[in-house]
Amino acid sequence: MKKKKKPVVYIYLIDELKHHSDDLMQQYHNPEKYMFQHFTSLQKFFAEFSKKPLTPNAPGILIFVANRHLNTENPVVEVIHLLDKLNDISKNTETIILTTQKTSETERKLREAGALAVIMDNENALLRIDNLVKGTISKHTIWRKRKASLRAFRILIAFLLFSLFFTLAAYFIFPEYF
Repeated sequence: MKKKKKPVVYIYLIDELKHHSDDLMQQYHNPEKYMFQHFTSLQKFFAEFSKKPLTPNAPGILIFVANRHLNTENPVVEVIHLLDKLNDISKNTETIILTTQKTSETERKLREAGALAVIMDNENALLRIDNLVKGTISKHTIWRKRKASLRAFRILIAFLLFSLFFTLAAYFIFPEYF
């Protein structure tokens, strides 16, 4: 019996200044588990991502280094636009936003817009990203197993209802056997 392969986790990094690309590439270099892609701009990411959106079985994680984007006059609007556009293309992609200018108000707005987490860009950022990636993988695995168990439960209920119907039909058609 051939063992089912786990779906590959797609990890996308948008880092215009390439601060974290080498560290994250080294951390997620296993091609059997991870498909890691680095983009230097939003335009390149959306051009590539809209060509090949994720399948529902494969979890996707976008790590967006938003330092330059949060320096503008209205800092959250551009990132919210990114989250909305990403949600239109693929609803099963989680977004982690990495920034040096994290405030509680900015974090609240971005979380409401659909970001999984807003992480302060410091020495602990890579560890927090790794924890969030593993948590997202676990959540997706639990979701897949729950979906499979629900399917098995439905088949069991259908079998029991069919058996009950068959027994009742046999009772009325052949009452001498009961």
